Amino acid sequence: MQSDTAHPLLFQRILCALARLGNTYRIPLVSALVFGFLAHTFAFTNKLVNHDEVQCLFSKGATVVSGRWGLGALDSLFPNVSMPWIYGVITLVLLAISVCVLVNVLSIRSGWMQALAAGLVLTFPSLTGTFGYLFTASSYGVAFLLAVLSVWLLRHRSAWYLLGAVVCMVLSLSIYQAYVSLSAALLVLVLIRQLLDGEDVAAVFRRGVGYVLFLALSLGLYFGLTQLILRLKHVQMVSYAADSVTFDFRSLPGNLVLAYQNFARNFREPAFGLIPTAFSRRVHLPALVCAAVLLVFQGFRMRKKPMSVLLLTALTAVLPLAINCMYLFTAPDSIHTLVLYSFVCVYLLVLTLADRTLDMASPQKWAEAVRRAALNGTVFLCAAIIMVNVYVANTSYLGLHLRYENAYAFYTTLIADIRQCPEFTEGTKLAVIGSWEDPDFYEAHLDVTNYLTGVTGFKPDSYSAQRFLQYYLGFSIPFVSEEEAADIAASAEFAEMPRYPYYGSTRKIGNTMVVKLS
Repeated sequence: MQSDTAHPLLFQRILCALARLGNTYRIPLVSALVFGFLAHTFAFTNKLVNHDEVQCLFSKGATVVSGRWGLGALDSLFPNVSMPWIYGVITLVLLAISVCVLVNVLSIRSGWMQALAAGLVLTFPSLTGTFGYLFTASSYGVAFLLAVLSVWLLRHRSAWYLLGAVVCMVLSLSIYQAYVSLSAALLVLVLIRQLLDGEDVAAVFRRGVGYVLFLALSLGLYFGLTQLILRLKHVQMVSYAADSVTFDFRSLPGNLVLAYQNFARNFREPAFGLIPTAFSRRVHLPALVCAAVLLVFQGFRMRKKPMSVLLLTALTAVLPLAINCMYLFTAPDSIHTLVLYSFVCVYLLVLTLADRTLDMASPQKWAEAVRRAALNGTVFLCAAIIMVNVYVANTSYLGLHLRYENAYAFYTTLIADIRQCPEFTEGTKLAVIGSWEDPDFYEAHLDVTNYLTGVTGFKPDSYSAQRFLQYYLGFSIPFVSEEEAADIAASAEFAEMPRYPYYGSTRKIGNTMVVKLS
């Protein structure tokens, strides 16, 4: 009788293959999970909400009508119930796998550099913002992995691999369009790594042209399929999605300048929350200096190949444009923290340079001292950036939690007041009019949440307040329309009302219980 080991079953072969891969990439895999849980466990073990998360607790929001038909197709894989723990862990695992692919794509050999790459990707503020929209987080994790896989496939010179790369890129775009910039930036890094490894400059240049054509083809196929699906579904793109696409050859020069300006802006101010604290910005400056030193060392090593040095310089200059390529065909108002996950490629460039410089000893003592200082500085500064991002993530989640508690207390008290009011009868509507004024401690201690998209939290004046009452307080009452609210706000009775929480700030006007916030 033959043993089972002679003819292993399919699942046994799959498990063995996964075990081998896990052993090969154990450093980035374990590092990604450790840093990911350090940064985001609070979001997985508490039900944190913002305006969209409340509205989409049992959906994925706009899918086909926002051009995200792939997002809707994932319903069977990720049911429409926003579950913090399971979807949070799934997202971390998907990104941890993505980091392993990134390490392979960029040929990062040093274990220290692999661990830092994992930490920088898994703690980046764009992921913190993504977990504010947990109902799509796991789907976006799939899109991120597909974008990275498209780059991995494209490195293999085969028609079948090219087809696979196009399919992965189109599917990634169909889930979240912004990850095209991630692929674009990674492809620039791939070209830089090939030059650092001594590949022929002409071959690298040809591949670069091919990568541009690949991105254009993927975008064209995605756009064509999106239009086809919209017609088959007999629907139109929603206005906010349609208005965000603004590609025009006449505006291209201005958009190019805007892409570079906003890239540089991240290092001077919180901007999109990518470098959200003053300490982090102070850390980034010497980190960029270390990167420049490492780049000079690589240029000196390639000094006998002037065309390679020239192309390396050009690719480094193009990287900010690749990172911010969404500015070329997207309205600036549509660019936010989640869209700019590609900024993480700045760190991947630094680590790629450091990895390549580790085995490059210099004969001059002063040069060797500079090289070692730049490498040590890179490690310590990247570690500092990771820890800042861990603190930023946990601060952001604390802010989301406090906003939930405040909103819950507000509406619990309001419901009690409404129920005790003799004028509260069947068919009564509710209008919460005005802007919610935050307690002082938000600006004093949680100001970082002002810049990261996704972590501003749920407030009593959020558009999804009616859903909040239904889902979190079990109280169903219809809210007035925007037009009705505007009419009430213009009335003399409303003008006489004091602001909440003072006596008389809740009053019935007509058939509507009105709360005046401001």
